Amino acid sequence: MGNSHLANSFVTNASTSFKKLCLKLLDTAYAELYTAKVVTRDWDENAISEVLVCIINDNPFAIGQHITARTEKRLLPENFLNALPKVDGAYRIDIEIGGFGWSSNEYRTKYYMEAKNLYCQNFKKTNHKSWTSSIQYVNRYIETGVDNLLKEHYPSNTLLLGYVLVGTVRAAVDLLNLSLSKISRDAEKIELKRTSEFLHLELGYSIHVQGMVLEHCFLMFQ
Repeated sequence: MGNSHLANSFVTNASTSFKKLCLKLLDTAYAELYTAKVVTRDWDENAISEVLVCIINDNPFAIGQHITARTEKRLLPENFLNALPKVDGAYRIDIEIGGFGWSSNEYRTKYYMEAKNLYCQNFKKTNHKSWTSSIQYVNRYIETGVDNLLKEHYPSNTLLLGYVLVGTVRAAVDLLNLSLSKISRDAEKIELKRTSEFLHLELGYSIHVQGMVLEHCFLMFQ
């Protein structure tokens, strides 16, 4: 797949420009992984994230622009002298993408993605006899994705990634909104927004207390 269109996403603000580049790289990586038809309901989210990161790092544009991605990044204090004596309990972010020289005032610009698997109905994994509840994954997306961002456990420039392994993106978002409604958080429902800039991504947003806006992206694998 061609990558020349990535260069067209520059805007004045360096952090916004870098975020758009990250989304373009994700868009290209997802299209390649989706086309390969290898991801099934048996995959865990860490495996999907690892493959996406490998594709991003192999992208000639990313290489040329010194953009690198990695998984399972520990979120330590910005001042490393204040790091805890034990870091095993530190929060981890699923994907960190970093780029050098994106702003004259900032040596390294970073963008983050926190991923969760989603299923639109109860399902069985291959060779498993018991059914797995789709609702537990929906609630996990809210409790360890949305709520961790609201509690500032993750950086503010974090995208919530939903890997939809059973069903459609629309059905997954409907389930998420139903779960929010059941805990009296209707006002925080997720709204999908399509954009021609990212051809393969299903993007969305949700508005929370004190006007905080979270960004979502859903990748369907079927």
